[in-house]
Amino acid sequence: MKKPSKQTRSNLLSALVIIGTVLIVVWLAVRNSDVEASVKAVMEADGRWLLAGFGLWFLSIAAEALVNQCFFIWQKVNIRYFSTLHVTLLGMFYSNVTPAATGGQPMQVFAFKKRGVPVGVSSSSLAVKFFCFQFALLSGGAVLWLTQQAAVNACVGNAKWMIFAGFLINGLSVSVVLLLAINRNIVRAIIVFLLKLGQKLRLVKDLARSSSRAEAALGDFSASVDMLVHHPLQILFLLLLSWLQLILLMSASYCVYLALHMSGHSPLLLMTLQWLLFIAASFTPLPGASGAQEGGFYLFYESIFPRDLLFPALLLWRAITYYMALIIGLCSVIAESVRSIRENGRSHPPEAQSEALDSEEKPEDDPSAVHTDPDTGGDPLC
Repeated sequence: MKKPSKQTRSNLLSALVIIGTVLIVVWLAVRNSDVEASVKAVMEADGRWLLAGFGLWFLSIAAEALVNQCFFIWQKVNIRYFSTLHVTLLGMFYSNVTPAATGGQPMQVFAFKKRGVPVGVSSSSLAVKFFCFQFALLSGGAVLWLTQQAAVNACVGNAKWMIFAGFLINGLSVSVVLLLAINRNIVRAIIVFLLKLGQKLRLVKDLARSSSRAEAALGDFSASVDMLVHHPLQILFLLLLSWLQLILLMSASYCVYLALHMSGHSPLLLMTLQWLLFIAASFTPLPGASGAQEGGFYLFYESIFPRDLLFPALLLWRAITYYMALIIGLCSVIAESVRSIRENGRSHPPEAQSEALDSEEKPEDDPSAVHTDPDTGGDPLC
C-alpha cells in the first residue's frame, strides 16, 4: 500500500484538528447547556444582523486585498483587483487549515506568479501587508484596552495572561522588521544560528538548502523593509487600510450580540474583547487557532452573554469569522483548480499532444531521458 505523502498527512491532521475542535465544543455545549434552547436561540436569531456580520467580514477581506493591490499599483504591476481578491481568499483558506497559518503565503505567491506577478514583488507585498496588519493589530488592541480597561478587566479576569502573551509573541514579528531596518546582518546571523541549532536537533536536514531559502526570503523581506523606510506616506495609507480591515472584522461579535436580541453593552466593549481575543489566541500553532478561539470566547464573553446564550453566540460568531472563511476559501481553491486545468488544456491541446508523441521517442526507448514539468520552469520531476 502506498504511503501517503507528507502534504496529505499534514492536510489530514489539520482537518482532524478542526473537526475535533468542533466536536469538543459541541460536547461541552451538550454537557453544560440545554441543547434544545441553544438550537432555538440560533433559529430565532435576527437574520438581518447575521447578514450584516457576514457583510462586514467580506468587506474586511476586500480591504485586505486592497492592501496588496495598492502595493502592486505602486510597483507598476498590471493585475486586476478581482484577481488579487481571489488570491487573497485562496491564501485565507490555506492559512485557516494549516498550523500557525503557514500555508497561506506560499500559495498566494504561487497564485500571483501564475498571474504574471514576479515572486520578489508578491513576496514583498505580503511581507508589507503582514507588518501593517501586525502593527495595526497591536496598536489598535493597546488603545482599545486602555480606553476600556476597567470593563475589559472585569470581563477577562484571570485570563489577562493570555492577552499579555499574545502581545509579546505578536510583538516579536514587528521587532524583526525594525531590526531589519537597523541591520540586516544581525538578522542573518540569528537565522544562521537557528538553522545550525535546528540541524543539531535534527529538525533541519539540508543546511545548505535551508540557508539558501532563508537568504532568498531575507532578500525579499529586506526589499519590503526598504519600502517602509523610504515611502512613509504609502505605508501610512496601508496602515489605515489595515485598521479598517480589523475594525470591520472585529465587529462580528457585536452583530451576533444584536442578532441574539441582546442589549446593554456598548459595541466598543464587544469589539475590544474580540480584538484582544484575536491577539491572545493568534499564537496558538493550530489551524485557525482552533481551541484557543473557542475557549477564549467562553472566558472573555461569559459575563456578556447569559449562560444559555453563550454557546449559540460562540457558534454564530465562529461561523462568521472562521467557518464562512473556510467555505468561501474552498470555493476559491476549486475555482483555482478549474482555472489551472483549463490553462493546461489550452497550452497542450489534444492535436499538439498527438503530434508530439509521434515525433518523439517513447520514454522506455531512452532510459536516460529527463522528464520536465512545464509548470515548474523545466525542473526535473522527482
